Amino acid sequence: MGDWMLKQNSKNSRLKKFFSSLLVVVVELGLMVAATAAFITAFDYVDTKHVENTVPRSSANSQVPSQASQNSENPAGAPASAPVSSALPHPLRDWKLTLVNYDNKMPDKFQNVIVHAYNVDLDSRIVEPYRQMHDAAQKDGISIWLSSGYRSPEKQQMLFEQEIQNYVKTGLDYVEALAKAETSVARADYSEHNTGLAVDLNGVLENFGGTPASNWLQKHAPDYGFILRYPADKQDITKIKYEPWHYRYVGIENAKKMNELHLCLEEYVDYLKKNQTTGD
Repeated sequence: MGDWMLKQNSKNSRLKKFFSSLLVVVVELGLMVAATAAFITAFDYVDTKHVENTVPRSSANSQVPSQASQNSENPAGAPASAPVSSALPHPLRDWKLTLVNYDNKMPDKFQNVIVHAYNVDLDSRIVEPYRQMHDAAQKDGISIWLSSGYRSPEKQQMLFEQEIQNYVKTGLDYVEALAKAETSVARADYSEHNTGLAVDLNGVLENFGGTPASNWLQKHAPDYGFILRYPADKQDITKIKYEPWHYRYVGIENAKKMNELHLCLEEYVDYLKKNQTTGD
């Protein structure tokens, strides 16, 4: 009986130790679960705050547009503030409106095909428009003929330097002669003649303006895509003195629009840039 009691007490003691150990394990597991849950909750709270702080808040009276709306109003991922460009071509991409003047050098990528016609060199694209204008003038009893067309940059530079020397011979010093020369002859690569799109007519005479041929051209040249390039009342803009003999091909629609608005090429290109439209 005594031995049995001793064994029973020993067994009970071991059971108590087991359940005590088990209770410790359960408590520790419970603490671990609680700590994990607290960590996850804290992480979710921090992540939510991060999202709230990185997404701009709209004002009370505004709505955030849907992605579909943003895509329809803002094609190709353009900035929201950028206007959608017109489908019409920009003047800078229209070869007929290539602007070459006192501060616009002939573009390095400008492409032309120079051919010999009417005893001068021309861009091949203006030969037929000039022929039509020439023949129409002839039918009206008006004689127009080409004095010059395309010039190489080397020839243009030679003409520019000759013009400087001509003014020096009148008694001007070099600086004064240079300034004067720039109003009548352009530097190499700054002359429309380097493009092949410009022509000088009927002998390049100062008294050409007011002649029947000049009057006919001012009235009819736009019908064939040509404009008087350096009008008398635009010298402050073109920086070139009045040249009644100098005509430039810009295309029929552009020429008529310029004539209608009374704009020189510098003004017209600026007008088109602002309106993002061009002619034919």
